[in-house]
Amino acid sequence: MTFAPRTIETRCASMSLTAPGFIEQRFRNDVTIDRAGFEENRRARHELGGSGPYVMLTFFPEGMDFDLGVTTTDHFQPERGSSGLSSLAVVARDSMGEAIAKLYFSYFPPHFNARVFKSEADARAWLTDAAFKERPMAG
Repeated sequence: MTFAPRTIETRCASMSLTAPGFIEQRFRNDVTIDRAGFEENRRARHELGGSGPYVMLTFFPEGMDFDLGVTTTDHFQPERGSSGLSSLAVVARDSMGEAIAKLYFSYFPPHFNARVFKSEADARAWLTDAAFKERPMAG
């Protein structure tokens, strides 16, 4: 069976399955990110990731515009214990995005590994290592 990359466009991001078990979420810089947009992305993530396990690399654009409501809701609560998401790396392009992501994870500790990065290369390396650890070893 061959792998076929797949992308779902939502109103606030591009959600792409770029490799088996590897989702990239790229938020657009020309929209306001809100709770409804997060929910639309959650549904796309479930469609792309299936039952998992999978990891996700999220990109926040520089100068991201967001509704404060996205920081006051645990977006992962409805799927605790039933999601295939095992690790999430967030790449923040500026200090505001980095602070928002870290603050969010401090208020709503995730049920999976999560880290915030300034460097895409560091985030990819961390996720690749995390994805490898999730896969069963061939015996």
